[in-house]
Amino acid sequence: MQKQDAQALSWMKQYLRFTDYLGAAQLYLRDNFFLEEELRPEHCKSRILGHWGTVPGLNLVYANLNYLVYKHKINMLLVTGPGHGAPAILANLYAEKTLDAFYKNYPLNRKGFGQIVSDFSWPYSPFPSHVTPTVPGSILEGGELGYSLATAFGSVLDNPDLITAVVVGDGEAETGPTATAWHSNKFINPKTSGAVLPIVHINGYKISNPTIYGTMSDAELTSLFKGYGYNPHIIKGPNVEEKTIAVMEKSYQEIREIQKKARSQKTLNFQPKWPVILLQTPKGWKGLDKFHGHKVEGSFHSHGIPVDHPKDDPEALKAIKGWLESYKVHELIDQKGTPKNEVLQFVPSGKYRIGMNKHAIGGNFYKKLKLPSLSKHGIKFKKRGATLASSMGQGALMLRDIFKMNEKTFRLMCPDEIESNKLGAIFQATKRAYMWPLKNTDEDLSTEGRAMEMLSEHTLQGWLQGYILTGRHAMFVTYEAFAPIIASMVDQHAKFLKQSFNVKWRKPVASAIYVLSSLGWRQDHNGYSHQNPSFISGVLQKHGKFSQIYFPSDANSLLVAFEETFKKPDSISVIVAGKRDLPQWQTIDEAREQAKTGLRVWDWVGGKGSKNPDVVMASAGDYITQEAVFAVKMCRDLVPELNIRYVNVSELTSLGLGDYCQGNSCLTKVGFNQFFTDKKPVVFGYHGYVNDLEQVLWPHADSDRFTLRGYNEEGSTTTPFDIKMRNGVSCYHFAIALIEQGSKSNAKVRRKKDKIIAEINARIVHHQEYIREFGDDPEEVKNMKW
Repeated sequence: MQKQDAQALSWMKQYLRFTDYLGAAQLYLRDNFFLEEELRPEHCKSRILGHWGTVPGLNLVYANLNYLVYKHKINMLLVTGPGHGAPAILANLYAEKTLDAFYKNYPLNRKGFGQIVSDFSWPYSPFPSHVTPTVPGSILEGGELGYSLATAFGSVLDNPDLITAVVVGDGEAETGPTATAWHSNKFINPKTSGAVLPIVHINGYKISNPTIYGTMSDAELTSLFKGYGYNPHIIKGPNVEEKTIAVMEKSYQEIREIQKKARSQKTLNFQPKWPVILLQTPKGWKGLDKFHGHKVEGSFHSHGIPVDHPKDDPEALKAIKGWLESYKVHELIDQKGTPKNEVLQFVPSGKYRIGMNKHAIGGNFYKKLKLPSLSKHGIKFKKRGATLASSMGQGALMLRDIFKMNEKTFRLMCPDEIESNKLGAIFQATKRAYMWPLKNTDEDLSTEGRAMEMLSEHTLQGWLQGYILTGRHAMFVTYEAFAPIIASMVDQHAKFLKQSFNVKWRKPVASAIYVLSSLGWRQDHNGYSHQNPSFISGVLQKHGKFSQIYFPSDANSLLVAFEETFKKPDSISVIVAGKRDLPQWQTIDEAREQAKTGLRVWDWVGGKGSKNPDVVMASAGDYITQEAVFAVKMCRDLVPELNIRYVNVSELTSLGLGDYCQGNSCLTKVGFNQFFTDKKPVVFGYHGYVNDLEQVLWPHADSDRFTLRGYNEEGSTTTPFDIKMRNGVSCYHFAIALIEQGSKSNAKVRRKKDKIIAEINARIVHHQEYIREFGDDPEEVKNMKW
């Protein structure tokens, strides 16, 4: 061992005593923070909250990363998978003076020490039980497990000078998202991106069970990670501290060797074997050995709170007293409660402190995306509805130009659906990223690619989070039906965002943009399994304050939605757009004007009847808009006496969402009535579940005047028009509803109502008979035009 490493080993043992003590003290103490008095029940918190088992291992990792950074002046970010180990992260942030740098009330003295111990998991303090956005250096809370590895890889994309160390707990390692995220190594170009140093912390236990990794042999673990394409390094006792110093250094040198080799080549010709560290330490290491007859250290009993109720149980208080005294914290501090110099000897200072890493505050790097002029890609037409175009196809041209204009700050995530979703034009500007060997017949892949395509929605979402939370821009494109796979991940990202809004030193970052295509209303080759609009519902229900759901009616509206969402920071934006050729209704200028409020009266649909309608037809969604417009035309042909106003809704949240509706973009009840009248019946066709509409509409209107139609869980592999028929959102069904509702106030319509509805019902019967015989929609349906 080199002289400095020997000194570091001596330092580390003292440093770990200090951080382990501080980690344990945060769980239990309300006073007497350095045990300068006999520990009494009143010195303990009333509610003992938090987790101990992972804390000592995290402290060991952090200490070694500190030493590595101290030696090499590394730009290092830390992602903590076991976020419930927050006491460890806070202890280290306190020791490196990062907490005091951000909050000004955690100095390295008696007062600051007592403050951080008191504040942990205390109501309205900055530090709850996990690594939330209030914790400096955090880009992942680590509460819902499975996402740390992918998030870490996302952070280093296009960040060539950044090394992100990520701790993956062996419990988290059992999750599906983690299992797929190990393949991220096959997408990271060491020439243009940074590096991830994964540290799998194998302490052997979860809440009440052994972990799978904890029961595997060293040979099995080595084979597993070699199979993933890594170079694994196992660390286990005895002398774990000494071994960790050596393995950390070796892993760092391997990273630099890979980068040096890659950055000296014009064309990469090798597959990097990045290091992975498999760190084996007992759960609850160096803590309480036994309590009440059961093993604590090295067992699941140390996972959370090893000993509870110290205020009521003298044996518990005695055990905690012995445990905390074992660290001999008084030997590590001076009279002011400040850690002695030798305790902090190898802790980095200034900008090299891990908690001060500038990439953890993505707003430090956030810059507006350069966007092309929409006029370049807008669809021009002479007659409304006469020109057909694919919204996604036109959107691809815009994305192509965005790739060209933002070569280091934009990535697109997609689960093997770029071509299927009609986005192939982006390959004129970039390729799919991939590092592993390919065949000559493989198309549109490159080590320099910026389209991230992997059939793991979880990994893609993790990459997106890591990428945008470190200051860049990304878009996630997926089949609508499979977006719910990542619904919980998006919820967690939304929670991180929401908390960040209240942290004054957090700065705006790019929005998370989700484009849902291959919609359930047009599933030619697929069926019922590919019909699921529930992702929209989840976002609307839970994140209304900073989310928008866009329903562009045509290609020009989609381009405007792209433009708006790319410009908007700190948001979750969902864009719902079909990929098939559909009629084009609006010019770019009209779409932009509608985007100001998110809805608009299309007077040209209702004609003269639009001014004083008997009934209002409204719709949200491209396929549904087509049916709604055709329904109005059908009524104008069959019953011209019926006065109809048509309202197109392109952003559902523009109507408001209860208490979350704030700002100029949300309608008041008076504003709502300007579009929908104050008393006339409204037929509203909606892309998704009508429950979405109910929660948005009812604050503004009486429910009894609304007829809501949407997806009703009816579907199969059938004709395009039949899907709409089955769910009651065809132009026929809308026309019947318009006639029924409009006849209530229009006597002329009332007299003709039954005859006309019977005629429309006859068309419905004919359609059903026709498709059963011929397997396709009849020509009169396929050739409908405005």
